[in-house]
Amino acid sequence: MFVQFCRERGVDHRVWNADRQNETHSLSVFHPDAIRPPSDDPDDKGTWLEELFDAQVRERFDSVLDLACGDPLVRLLARETELVLTLEKRGIRTVLWQVLGPDVADLDYLKLSMEAGLFAPATLLVLNAGLVRSKRSVQAVFAEVTGHKVFMDAVARGAQIVWFPALVCMKGVTERRLSFDEAKRGVIKPGQQRFAVFDQTRVEIFWEKHIPAFFAQIPPDWLPAMRCRAGESKGDIR
Repeated sequence: MFVQFCRERGVDHRVWNADRQNETHSLSVFHPDAIRPPSDDPDDKGTWLEELFDAQVRERFDSVLDLACGDPLVRLLARETELVLTLEKRGIRTVLWQVLGPDVADLDYLKLSMEAGLFAPATLLVLNAGLVRSKRSVQAVFAEVTGHKVFMDAVARGAQIVWFPALVCMKGVTERRLSFDEAKRGVIKPGQQRFAVFDQTRVEIFWEKHIPAFFAQIPPDWLPAMRCRAGESKGDIR
């Protein structure tokens, strides 16, 4: 979602997919240009990560890194090298997205990251309303998470809370391996069933209204510079 949104607004960033275990919904499915480590071997992946960060420092570009459930290798690198501070000193701002569902177990990865020194001054706690299966309000469903000590400690250290909107037909989009633009236009890939017209409308509303509102919650300097699209406010996305 992040990559699609940014690229539609002119961002030219590199996509790094460290998750070799997820073949169904990984970044590589939706973005063929995503770079992956040569193997899951810890030494291979560690070398791969260090080379990518080194290239970013030298060449100055934006990037997106997808980790597999809080990959321990990144936490190890953070411990050994003070990763966030090291990159910051060299002009690279790290913005961490911690995506959380209503299960407090999701906070385990946040806790481990904070203990490993992987917590950045720019950290987003993304509360995914799409994982709510109850008819209760999302605030009520997430109350146990938002009231947890780990969560509150992160907020006290400067983390920003943002709510990710739900899309009832999200499964239909991802199972068809469609971009949101393709889904709202009703694109049919070979061997697939037609995406229902009302689901196309749901995706259009989600993509054209709810997602820009989601990004508007994020501090502008925590995002890459983006140009406006027709119908959006002038200047960078706010």
